[in-house]
Amino acid sequence: MRGIETLYLCKNLNVPNKLRKIRNKEMARDSVLTRVATGAAVGGAIGGAVGAVYGTYDAIRYKVPGFLKIRHIGQTTLGSAAVFSLFLAAGTLIRSH
Repeated sequence: MRGIETLYLCKNLNVPNKLRKIRNKEMARDSVLTRVATGAAVGGAIGGAVGAVYGTYDAIRYKVPGFLKIRHIGQTTLGSAAVFSLFLAAGTLIRSH
């Protein structure tokens, strides 16, 4: 049972707390904050993957020496993940509000 049926049953019958907890979990799953957090997580994952690929390409292209390659790839990965995460979270907020 989901949605209106569950809400109707919970208000009109003496339903055990277990069913009420299920209803609350469904409502929590559909909250705006949950959607924005999911958008930020997906954006971070995609941005990180793209940033790692681009950082590796960039480090090889400009012949970054030694261990500075690892630092360059890390900075590019984190920067790309942060920016894409921010934009995807903002887009999700705008769309779900």
